[in-house]
Amino acid sequence: MFCGGYHNCGIMKILKFYVLREFIPPYVGGMAFLSTILLLERVMSFVKLVAKGYADIFDLLVLVFFSIPPTLALTMPMSTLIGALVAVSRLSHDGEITAMRGSGIRLGSIFLSLYLAGFAIGGLSFWLTDRLVPIGNIKFRTLYQELTIARPDVGIDSLSINEIEQGVILVVDRVDERTGDLLNVTIFKAEEGGRVRTISAKRGWFVQSGDRGSHIGLRLKNGALYDQGDGEEGYFASTVFGTLDLNIPIQNRELRQIVRSPRDMSMEELAEGMAGLEVGSKSYNIHVMEQHKRIAIPFACILFVFLGTPFAVTKGRSGKGLGLGIGVIIIFMYYVLLLALEPVGRAGVVQPALAMWLPNILFIIAGVFNIVRKGRV
Repeated sequence: MFCGGYHNCGIMKILKFYVLREFIPPYVGGMAFLSTILLLERVMSFVKLVAKGYADIFDLLVLVFFSIPPTLALTMPMSTLIGALVAVSRLSHDGEITAMRGSGIRLGSIFLSLYLAGFAIGGLSFWLTDRLVPIGNIKFRTLYQELTIARPDVGIDSLSINEIEQGVILVVDRVDERTGDLLNVTIFKAEEGGRVRTISAKRGWFVQSGDRGSHIGLRLKNGALYDQGDGEEGYFASTVFGTLDLNIPIQNRELRQIVRSPRDMSMEELAEGMAGLEVGSKSYNIHVMEQHKRIAIPFACILFVFLGTPFAVTKGRSGKGLGLGIGVIIIFMYYVLLLALEPVGRAGVVQPALAMWLPNILFIIAGVFNIVRKGRV
């Protein structure tokens, strides 16, 4: 009988629901915290659009909405591990795990509800990644392009080189975080005859000239303009200025068709895209890796529970923060390993499918070793 001779099925069912009840609050809390942190990073980049009048609050909310599916796909495995570890650490800290094991109940039976929860969350994560994430990525990139198509100042960062118009290169040393002004600006503008006009300034900023106008203004302060002469090679004419206004044409900027990368495809579309690719090519490897990543990362929801729960069971009355600390370490190691294997998988140094599954394989081996070593099956 599944429930064993020492307990009836009713008591075991109550026990499983009890453990699951301990799992849900830290799981939901972890999801909320991690998702908020990741979304806030994006929101801060969107605020620049609103502050400059390029978008309104509704546009900001839509961009955030389209960012939710890829964010959840990343945080669901993390939150599953955190929820399981915090729940088990609490039970272990209060001596409840010890009492259950003293009654003859194996850890596998105690944690069965956590394994089932990990399986269910993994399935939901796979569906989210395969169906909603591609749609969210395309919608997000399309709207973002519509909002920034004629805005060369959007996305300009410190120590950056930016082509703001064909033949016009803008180099920025630093961006003032408070005002958004560009500091130590250098502009290279291609002229007829292969000459290059160079403009440098201590400070500059873009001047709004109406919505989707034909030009956008760039005002520079305290600089110099250098023109390459027609005569002797190496000869330059320089002009010092206090204020210089440049009008940059933007009428040729058009919405480009969003190219669907492998990240924006469903499993069926990935399979179709691979059909015409040369086996072993970089593009083929990327498609293979994306296919297996869609399964490997959701599978980590189950893996993290299987791997993490034995670590959270301690003999002493360790602090309740133990589970969270272990979870952070495991998550860090898993994603660092995954990121390290992606380049070698794309290059074909490691078989692409193996590159995506190797972190899971290594963590399964570590989990089994830990369970066997501690005799906690």
